[in-house]
Amino acid sequence: MAAASHVTVEPRESHGRAYAAEAEYLVAAAGRMRAVFQAVRDGDLDTAAATVNGLLRVSGARPRLDRRAGEPWQLRFHGSDDSFAAGCTAGCATALAPAVGGSLASRLGVCRAGRCDRVYVDTSRDAARRFCSTACRNRAKAAAFRARKSATA
Repeated sequence: MAAASHVTVEPRESHGRAYAAEAEYLVAAAGRMRAVFQAVRDGDLDTAAATVNGLLRVSGARPRLDRRAGEPWQLRFHGSDDSFAAGCTAGCATALAPAVGGSLASRLGVCRAGRCDRVYVDTSRDAARRFCSTACRNRAKAAAFRARKSATA
């Protein structure tokens, strides 16, 4: 996890510890969000819901309208004094909540490609998506083709 925080956030000399702490927070939150997708894939909505509730709790998610000078009102899910990491986590957890708690849980997916650990939200009409990207789908199909070809040889 430490390596991911250094890639995600470039620490500044005066704020190095603060940025590193935010990066660690985001890495941990991303892992918990991925666990939601995995629990849905495994058919364990109770675990998915409990994980989303934990994310909502830890991030202090609370909807409110906010506006900066000269800008339109925007719906935000964190306080104006919250950290960037808490705000991102609050927004993502708030978006996951209606999906897990409603009829959209089946639209949360984990990429089926062998070496990919990414997740996705299936927005296709027939809810048939199985891969996070076209690249993963193509790699998986090419690997399956090569496996079939070598099995017949």
